[in-house]
Amino acid sequence: MPEAFTNKLRLAIISALVTGEKNFKELQRLTDATSGNLGAQLAKLEEWEYINCRKEFINRKPQSTYQLTEKGLSEFKGYVMLLEKILKGISE
Repeated sequence: MPEAFTNKLRLAIISALVTGEKNFKELQRLTDATSGNLGAQLAKLEEWEYINCRKEFINRKPQSTYQLTEKGLSEFKGYVMLLEKILKGISE
């Protein structure tokens, strides 16, 4: 299992980004994470090429927007399929 899915917050970030790009504040609200913890996990996901970050200024305020990469989406789909197989095996 990829390391990206071994942490609850990283998994929550990836799950949130499946539906489309989100900015830092949106991810913080969705995950209920502290700024420091969220920033650290976003940096790891970006380093592993699971997400991309776009930085820009809006009304003179910096804003970071994140989106899943093809790799991130593909790995997440594989992880979900693995979970489905495990659950199917339990229910049989």
